[in-house]
Amino acid sequence: RLLLPLAGKDSLFKESRLLAAATAHAWLILFAAGAYPFIDFALRRSADTAIAGYWDELLLFTGLLLVAGRFLYRGADAWRSTEIGLPLYIAGGIFSFLALVRSPETPVAIEGVRVYLQYLLWFFVALNLPDHTRQVRSFIAFFVVVATAISLYGIGQYVAGVPVPQSWIDQAEAGVRTRAFSVIGSPNVLGSFLALALPLGLSCLFTARSRVTGAGYAAAVVAMMVCLAVTFSRGAWLSAFFGLVLFAVMNRPALLWFLAACALAAPATSPGVAGRLLYLFSSSYLVSSQRSGRIARWQAALEKFYHHPLTGEGLGRFGGAVAARAIPGSFYVDNFYLKTAAEAGLLGLGALLFLLVSAWRAGYRACLALTKPQEKT
Repeated sequence: RLLLPLAGKDSLFKESRLLAAATAHAWLILFAAGAYPFIDFALRRSADTAIAGYWDELLLFTGLLLVAGRFLYRGADAWRSTEIGLPLYIAGGIFSFLALVRSPETPVAIEGVRVYLQYLLWFFVALNLPDHTRQVRSFIAFFVVVATAISLYGIGQYVAGVPVPQSWIDQAEAGVRTRAFSVIGSPNVLGSFLALALPLGLSCLFTARSRVTGAGYAAAVVAMMVCLAVTFSRGAWLSAFFGLVLFAVMNRPALLWFLAACALAAPATSPGVAGRLLYLFSSSYLVSSQRSGRIARWQAALEKFYHHPLTGEGLGRFGGAVAARAIPGSFYVDNFYLKTAAEAGLLGLGALLFLLVSAWRAGYRACLALTKPQEKT
């Protein structure tokens, strides 16, 4: 409210040509965010490690400045409200509160809370910078191209048999000789990325305006599916499958038959996929997992949660990359919900689940409100 007199048609900034140009083209910064894996990959192999460590924060800060610039130039109407605004504010407030009052080491707390707050801030940046759906579609198309390039690189790794750490493959498993990790650096993270990108690729395929474009998107979807398979990330497989089932139920029911066929054909056509899935039900997996695998890590997370059920161990102190760097003896828990419960307790986990449920509900309502099939997709 204090900025309102400075914003809008009568503002001091209305005559600024620089601000006008920045306002009109601010959405282009989203392309840099969409190309994050490649930019980060290149910078982390450059000589300037300082930029590699902070470039994404600088990009987010620039995005927030552009949002503020649009507000000053166009007025309060430039700010877009959203149905999940309140859950976002609640989640941001709770995690900020926990970082201030629960985490004993300030640098660790800042890194730990960043994991949650950066996503929330990027949501507001992406919500407020585009002016029309054509820009949104252009960004989504670009993101699908990026995901396809990442997939092709990962497939090339698998075909070439690029060596991976032995800890990525349980020696008792059959048919898994290597795992694709592409420029992202981790098979599980790559699989999660592709689980996010696949529905967008299908959406572009179903709304393609020409046969040539449709063929390109079809090839992109196939590349992403193949790369997802050779990550051998079971969690990503399940996430992608259930995500695509939800996509099909809401938009393309006929796609359910294709998904069922893929689910049945994948184990039969790929011994590695079949072995990876069947290994889950073997006694060897149970013993290995209880000794030093997911079951052991999940039990450790539950113990942390048991000792600090309300506010957790402290943000950044367990189960993730921050803890692995800063806390001796820490490890990845491989479950973001358990990590949140261990670090932020019921307050943090409740805020996260409330936000996710609200987002799903808002998306479902928005889909029901649309009338054109292309808009739904």
